[in-house]
Amino acid sequence: MTDHCVVCGLPVARATLREQVEHVVERAASGNGAWVLTLNTEMLARFALEPGYRELVAQADVITADGMPLVWASRVQGPDRAIPGRTTGVDFVHAFLQVTSLPRYAIIGGVEPAATLAQYSPEAQAACGYLFSGRVDLSDTQISEFVHSLRGAHVRVLFLALGVPKQDQLALKMRQAMPELVILGVGGTFEILGPQGSRAPGWMQSAGLEWLFRLGREPGRLWKRYVLRYPFGIALLASDTFRSWWSTRHRRSR
Repeated sequence: MTDHCVVCGLPVARATLREQVEHVVERAASGNGAWVLTLNTEMLARFALEPGYRELVAQADVITADGMPLVWASRVQGPDRAIPGRTTGVDFVHAFLQVTSLPRYAIIGGVEPAATLAQYSPEAQAACGYLFSGRVDLSDTQISEFVHSLRGAHVRVLFLALGVPKQDQLALKMRQAMPELVILGVGGTFEILGPQGSRAPGWMQSAGLEWLFRLGREPGRLWKRYVLRYPFGIALLASDTFRSWWSTRHRRSR
């Protein structure tokens, strides 16, 4: 998957959700591993607030747009560079679990992922070869234990539901230890897809307001993230989008 546009200095894949899922399944079948990063506004905020974080996520093999602001920003670069739509961790996992002949997969982290999987087909449940819900400390000993367990279960796709930056740090370590593995960080996906979770209405998702829906459900836990941190990410994206617009306008005026 080489077709991409550049957003905030990172190559973001220009592909639909279906194409992204098919790409992961193909990589899993061939043993051509990858770290797939779903880039969102929280991550952009960390670029401004945490030195070194951009360099960490820039090591991902594939980057997708998790959020409408990134999709809108890509459109400024012209129709030939626009991202067709967002690929959130929630949408990806939901689509993946409905694939026929699923590759063996594993989940590290998440809120009761087994309860989420119970809502899907018996085939999707049987394809899960490993679940880990304990504390992740990123130690070499724990990485070795993960590698031993995943290889023993013949896992080809690994979902990390730990939140950032821990899932990114673990993804890089697992990518180095198991180059044949396809690794995706999916944050709170299993909580949202679980029996007690819920998604924002479609119109809020399309309008880029899913964050507002989540804030309304959990204001005590999320207000700092959305009110204090997200503006840094939006400011960075706005600045980058303006530079892209100006560059595109300048080229066209020649």
